[in-house]
Amino acid sequence: MKKQTQFLTLCSIFVFGAFLVFSSCDSKEPKEVAAVYVPILDPELPAVDTLLKQVQADIYSWQSFIALNWPANMANCTADTTDGTSILSGKGPVVWETYLTSDQVFVPEGSTPDAWCTSDLSRHPEKVQALALKTGVKRILHTTAKSPHSLDQASGGPLVDQNGRFVRYEVRMNQDEYNYIMRDTLWSKKGQQSFIGQGKTVDFPSGNNSGVEGAIEIKAAWKVIGEGDDPSRFYTIQAIVYNDNELDPSPGPNPVTLGLVGLHIAHKINDQKNWVWSTFEQIDNLTKSFNNPACDTCAVNQPLPGQNQKELDSLGNPNYNPTQVTRVNAINDKAVDSLNTVYQKKLEGSLWANYKLISTQWLLFEDITPLFLANSVQETYLQGPHPPSYGNFTPIIDEQYYEDPKYKPFSPNTSASCMGCHYVATLPGSEVKADFSFLLGDAQ
Repeated sequence: MKKQTQFLTLCSIFVFGAFLVFSSCDSKEPKEVAAVYVPILDPELPAVDTLLKQVQADIYSWQSFIALNWPANMANCTADTTDGTSILSGKGPVVWETYLTSDQVFVPEGSTPDAWCTSDLSRHPEKVQALALKTGVKRILHTTAKSPHSLDQASGGPLVDQNGRFVRYEVRMNQDEYNYIMRDTLWSKKGQQSFIGQGKTVDFPSGNNSGVEGAIEIKAAWKVIGEGDDPSRFYTIQAIVYNDNELDPSPGPNPVTLGLVGLHIAHKINDQKNWVWSTFEQIDNLTKSFNNPACDTCAVNQPLPGQNQKELDSLGNPNYNPTQVTRVNAINDKAVDSLNTVYQKKLEGSLWANYKLISTQWLLFEDITPLFLANSVQETYLQGPHPPSYGNFTPIIDEQYYEDPKYKPFSPNTSASCMGCHYVATLPGSEVKADFSFLLGDAQ
């Protein structure tokens, strides 16, 4: 399908499925362009062009960010291509919010995963269902962790903003990944055991230039908009939040306004079988939302003490002091700041101009670029040490390195890397690699 659409009065876009991607920007007039799928990298470029290829990867990340945050057509869970619809509106739900969450797919034995483009409110506790029906707010977030079914981040515990509120996380998958999981019944432990018994290996679908989207995983981080926060600087939603593992709605006001503060995009395509890892943050994360610049004595990136932490007391007051979040390891991406300026200018006047790309991680032959990549609100406690290290390890995608028992990416004194950490993902209770996806560990 070809469609003329003006974007930001500077660029045209082309539409394919749920992806809307920048085309040439050399004219103020909209152009009609072919509906083709853009590959991330030219595999023929030599290794010495690392910087050039990093720019290409970062452009791809920004294109993905815009496509996935385009307003959605909720009737069919795709991008809304109606004339006049634009990401500049700041309105949602957006495309990635139509993807199914891990809770909707990895359901208890005896249940059935949600069908695509549907949602089953009954999966939530009765008190939460009652509040949803009473208020009409059906967006429910309970996980204070990027890692599914846990009240921790990938490691270290909940993250507390400057208002004393926990960050909430959600993990979603696109339809290509969902279809693959459903086809082989990988959503259940029983199905995974059968899969292993047949000698199969996990191999999520890859995107290509013929329009196949490929597997996409989204990991989003949200903060409760509160005192001192300007909601116009965030993409916001109304949602019901849990207080803790007791699964009751939080004390105090509920539903609440949540603002998007972090977004991981993992996409498997033919040129990058080890996935492309793009990570974005809201621009106030390290200057206001999760850091107090006036506190020189605050210990940085310190996990909460104890286990089973409760966010609020019975009166709705925070139980914990804020986490002083700092980026420990600089990202070796020399062009990303300039590129962020370019795209923020294109999004000027929109709330989306308040987001920035941290970097894109991908594979150049056997070398990961950049070597270490952490999102400050999604891997807060996996940013050490300085300089970054896997424990005297050369982190490249090669069996002889990663199968060495010394390689333990989640052990103390290691640093975050999307690809390096996800490489160790396996089907639960087995050594069968899960194709870089920890989601399959959610099976019940």
